Amino acid sequence: MLGIEFMAAAQALDLRGFGPGRGVEAARRVVRQHVAFLDEDRPLYPDHTVMKELVRSCKILEAVETVVGPLAQA
Repeated sequence: MLGIEFMAAAQALDLRGFGPGRGVEAARRVVRQHVAFLDEDRPLYPDHTVMKELVRSCKILEAVETVVGPLAQA
C-alpha cells in the first residue's frame, strides 16, 4: 500500500507542477528513478512490484534523510 501511495503522490506532484519541500522532492525523485510518469493507461502491476521492493530497500527514506536529517530514532 505504501508503494502505491508513493506513486500517487509523485503523480500528483508532477501534475501540480509546483516546488515541494526538500524532503518531498527527494522522495519524488527516487520514485521517478524507478517508476515513470503515468501519461497514458498501462498495467500498473509492474510498477507496484518495483515500488514494493523500493519501499523495502529504504532508498526513499535514505534520500529524504539525506536532505532533512534523521526522521526516526533507533
